[in-house]
Parts: sequence; C-alpha cells; structure tokens
Amino acid sequence: MECKLKTKALPIAFMSALTLCISSNVAYGASDEEQEQPNTGRLIEMKGQIQSINEELSDQRATLRSLKTEIIAQREETDDFRRSLLSEMKALRRQNQSLVDSIYDNRLLASKNNSEEVKPLRNYDLQTPDGKLYFGEDEYVYVKEADATFDARIDTGAAVSSISATNITEFERNGKRWYRFTVEANDHNIEVEAPYVRTSTIRQVSKHTTTERIVVALNIKVGDYSTTSEFTLSDRTRLQYPLLIGRTLMQDIAVVDVARDHIQGRNKDTFLILSREDYQNAIKKGKDPNEEYLRKKEAADAVGQIAKPSDDYGANLGSNSENALPAVRNKNFEDSTAPASPKSPVGTKAEPAQNAK
Repeated sequence: MECKLKTKALPIAFMSALTLCISSNVAYGASDEEQEQPNTGRLIEMKGQIQSINEELSDQRATLRSLKTEIIAQREETDDFRRSLLSEMKALRRQNQSLVDSIYDNRLLASKNNSEEVKPLRNYDLQTPDGKLYFGEDEYVYVKEADATFDARIDTGAAVSSISATNITEFERNGKRWYRFTVEANDHNIEVEAPYVRTSTIRQVSKHTTTERIVVALNIKVGDYSTTSEFTLSDRTRLQYPLLIGRTLMQDIAVVDVARDHIQGRNKDTFLILSREDYQNAIKKGKDPNEEYLRKKEAADAVGQIAKPSDDYGANLGSNSENALPAVRNKNFEDSTAPASPKSPVGTKAEPAQNAK
C-alpha cells in the first residue's frame, strides 16, 4: 500500500515542478518585454534626431552648392571684365603708339632740312605693343653686386633664377644675415656679397631627390629695365652659363622669343662674362671679349678717375650713371677707420697653379 502511494506522488511532484518552471518563464518574459519597451522608445527618438540632423546637413549642402555656383559665376564675370579691360588698354596703347609713329613720320618728313629730330617712344624690336620686353634665348644681364655683365640663359622651365657660386660663406651685417661667395667664370674670380632672403628646396626630377639652396637678393639690369630679384646659389662652374634667369624675374615684364638672342643688347662699358663655350672659342681665336673695356679702363686710369659720391654719405654708383641701380649694401661703420685697400671691380684673375720646384 505504501509503495502505491509513493508511485502516485511522483507524477504529482513532477507536474508541480513543471508548473512552477512555466510560471517563472512567463514572469521573466514579461519583465524582458517591460525592459525592451523603453529601449525601443529611445531608439525611435535617436532615429528621429538623426533624421533631423541629416535634413539640416542636406539643407547646408544645398546652400553651399548655391554659394559655390555664385562665386564661380562672379569669378568668371570678374575674369571677363579684366580681360576686356586689358584688351581696351592694349588697344588704346596701340592707338597712341600709331599716333606717335604718324606724328614722328610727319615731323621727320617736315624736318629734313632742319636740325630737329623726333624719336619714337617705343622700339617694337625691343618691346611688345603693350610695353613688355622681348627676351631671346640668351640675354646680357648686368649684376650690380658683381659689377659685371653676364651672358645669361633665359629658362622658362626654372621657377627661380640662379647664379654660379663657390666658397659660400655666411656672415652678419648690421644684425642681418648675408652671404659672401665667388663667381668663377672665364678664368676670373669675382667676389660677391648679397643679403639672405630664404632657403629654397629644389626638386630634381631626373634624380628624384631634393636639394636645399640659399636664396639671395641681387640687383640686375636688362636693357633699360632694372630690378631686384631672387637668385639661388649653386655651383655652375661646369655648366655653360654662370647665370640663369627664371620665371619669377620675367613674370609680367617680358615675353620670350627663342628664335632670337641678345635682343636687349648690352652696355660695353662693363666687364663681360661669356658662356663657357663662347669664351673658349674666343680664346682659341686669340680674341679677348673684354679688350675694349680694358682699353677704356686703362685710359680712364691714366687720366684719373671721375669724382664719385663719398662712401660715407651715400652709395658709390660708379662713373657711368646708366649703370646706377638701387643700393643693397649697408656700410659697416665699424671698419671705417681701417685704410681702404684698392679692389678691382671685376674681381681677380685666376692664375694657373705652378708646380713647386
């Protein structure tokens, strides 16, 4: 009898345990649903905020696109106006020049028997109708700091001009950074001093490398045009031209005609530095490119020098006023008491090395 009661009690206990598990699962699921409801609300709220932000961003993008379109239109309108203005100015210049030329022709015909002579204001062989200079493949460039005229290469592929420099030395003058270097060309060594401007990074495409070079300011003169321009210091003793003219100097002032050379001419009263090949050819023919200059210099030294401004009161502009350029050197008054030593304006001639006996 007792065994039968135990056998009946087992299913009852199992059923009660099963009922308890089901009720607990139902309660747990209800609690999960209660927790998911606020999370779903937050997600819906965040989605609404993101959607509003996207709408604001879309409106801002549309505003920016409209502003960009307006700016482009205004820029095109400005460029068109600038081009039309330049065209009108060029037309006026051409009209004025033709008027001057006609007046010159009439006056020239009328003054054949008189001593009067009218010269035109512009030479079309040297300048364009709008006033820009013609540069050939090579041009004579006078450098005041070297007191010499260089046969320079006009290179539109170079951004910055360059001058040959060896024995580069940095020093300080009146609290500013200066450089002293030597230009070795045509068997002559010319000492030059110039103020520091910046350091330029030159990228060499053929070697895929970069080189840092010192940039100095030099006063130059081409034809009747004089200015101050930047030059990088580089050893060009093995290259054809000791001086190279880049785009920064030619920009807005010159037009290059590679079919011509030495269009602007040169002043024969200055020391001339030729290209390496031209100098060697002149030496082979027994000609000195500076023969006329040296003869005039010897004649001037024989009769005495022309009076010049004192260094204590101003820059020494030389005996020829046509070569006068703005001064870039500041006198160091600390050395004013030291006796002045004569120095050739064209440097010293490099003597060939002699073997010791």
